[in-house]
Amino acid sequence: MTVRIILLLYVLAAFGPSGVAQTDAWLQVRTPHFLIASNSTEKEASRAARQFEGMRSVFQRVFPDAQLDTAAPMLVLAVQDKAALRELEPEAYLGNGRLNLVGLFVSAPEKNYVLILLNATGAQPYAPIYHEYAHFVFSRTHQWMPVWFSEGIAEFYQNTEILDDKVRLGKGDPNIQYVLEHNALLPLSTLLAVDQHSPYYHEDDKGSIFYSESWALAHHLKDQDDLEGTHRLTDYIDLLQTNVEPLAAATQAFGDLAQLQQDLKKYVVTGQYAVSDLPGSTDVDDSSFVVQPLTSAQSGTIRAEFLAHDDREQDARALLQGVLHDDPANVAAREVMGYVAFRQQNFAEAQKWCLEAIKLDPSSLMGHFIFAAASIRKGAPDKATQASIEESLHTVMKLNPSFVQAYDALATFYAMRGTKLAEANQLIQKAIQLAPGVPEIRADEAQVLSSMHKNKEAIEVLELALKMTHTPEQTAEVENVLQSLRQLEAEQAKARGRSAIFVRQGAASSGSAGQGASSSETPPRAIYSPQAEYTEEARVARLEGVCVVSLVVGIDGKPSNIVVTKKLGMGLDEKAVQAMSKWKFEPAHRNGKPVATRLTLNLQFKIFGGNTEKFVELSERARDGDAASEFELAKAFFEGRDIPKDEAQGMALLERAARSGLP
Repeated sequence: MTVRIILLLYVLAAFGPSGVAQTDAWLQVRTPHFLIASNSTEKEASRAARQFEGMRSVFQRVFPDAQLDTAAPMLVLAVQDKAALRELEPEAYLGNGRLNLVGLFVSAPEKNYVLILLNATGAQPYAPIYHEYAHFVFSRTHQWMPVWFSEGIAEFYQNTEILDDKVRLGKGDPNIQYVLEHNALLPLSTLLAVDQHSPYYHEDDKGSIFYSESWALAHHLKDQDDLEGTHRLTDYIDLLQTNVEPLAAATQAFGDLAQLQQDLKKYVVTGQYAVSDLPGSTDVDDSSFVVQPLTSAQSGTIRAEFLAHDDREQDARALLQGVLHDDPANVAAREVMGYVAFRQQNFAEAQKWCLEAIKLDPSSLMGHFIFAAASIRKGAPDKATQASIEESLHTVMKLNPSFVQAYDALATFYAMRGTKLAEANQLIQKAIQLAPGVPEIRADEAQVLSSMHKNKEAIEVLELALKMTHTPEQTAEVENVLQSLRQLEAEQAKARGRSAIFVRQGAASSGSAGQGASSSETPPRAIYSPQAEYTEEARVARLEGVCVVSLVVGIDGKPSNIVVTKKLGMGLDEKAVQAMSKWKFEPAHRNGKPVATRLTLNLQFKIFGGNTEKFVELSERARDGDAASEFELAKAFFEGRDIPKDEAQGMALLERAARSGLP
């Protein structure tokens, strides 16, 4: 389960609270592809449902190859007033004098969410939702789009009008026109080359010249294609799919870029933006809508689910506690409680809530999925837990064959352990088939390939994934893995071009042996593995969890290119890197000769029980090589005495004590 991405949408200045009182009565409208929950009237909620189904129908007509069916219906909270909006919007936008949201689109791996204010003012209050839904559609296609085109086309569709007998596309926007009239255009050589690292690209600045000019260029080229019967935009996208460099692809598809720059300037000055009409009504069947009132427990659980994805976990937890007080057997509330605990990296609590949900309802899809995800993130699973993880993820696939994250999670679980790699590859390919444009899944594909000793293919996959990223977090995650693999390539070149041995290690902060090496290969073995220290901030917060670290072990046994690929925060990631930099290894060998090797280690941070000071002292002595302390710690880990039981750490400490000469 990856970090959630929250995309902030269209904002209007607000100077005072709304005087409309909120009602506690909620209802839901279930459509083929959306679940609309609203505290307004049935008429208003149904109108919103038609808007969203119509929007989906339009995009499916325009992008027929996009796979828009998702594992779960998109959840839309359509509220009637600003008071209800404030109860659900991010904390950063609460308080007097702050900007007030009109809409919010929250993208999560397992489901997408929308918060929308009904009857908002403006010519097209749904414009921000259309914009972000366009990005969702792009992620469901097999084509990569450069940043300018992705944003330009999203802007193009954001003012879509759905009429009775046609759909009107490409309407002008006064705000965009204002930006274009009061700012110099960027050179096309600059605009076309903008990527996720460019200062022109800011997700929170939709009113910049970059977004406005991207809209104008996409509009101009589309108008030309429609007018002249050409297909230059399609040619441009096709060239990019064959790895043609963006500027070269633009020159081949559009001709002389200097002339195109002049044509664009004239186009912007005249402001004569053509409007395209799609004849026919949208394919929305109101008779398929199911309207029903929501109980207090049902509406509370839905709102809590949204808050949990909106970085308001404490509010979600408080709301769920009330739900469970009134309805102790509420399965959905337990699922969301498990998710909140997962978000807060309290994986043991997440497991507890999910097991309760599964006990009440064995077909609890989110219960099974979050249990498996929490068990993986908790680290050091024993054989019974490993079997439970596999069983739960297979159950999710059976309950919903379109649930992408189940295939992804099980594939990476196998890859991390270096087992069932053929099955892991089949699983990750299924995930890509269901969600071809999600960069995190492509990064996981690279992990599977690297486990199969196919690092060249893994690098190619990561280079494609990097093009697909749209947020700094996505870019950093992909670049970290890509940098690690490229460093490995350099190490291998020094070792006479031999191919790499990728050793996947289970949860062992002290460096137990990897799995999956052939008889002619021996994996690297840690001969000195000082433990990472807790930061005071993390200790006070009682933060526990697993920090996943990728590194290269050179032929001299020294670690290099240490990168944290799964972070914990509160300074623990930095402590993990500091500790790993001091490790020493006996290098991997192939046919008796040392070779460079890439390792992925799970460094587990756990807070000891009642005898904290004693174990901190033992740990410090063990880091200094005191054999008696290593032996004492090993016994504690074996017995689970005052610290969580962890036989892998116990074995590693026992081996170190023996190597230190303790009889």
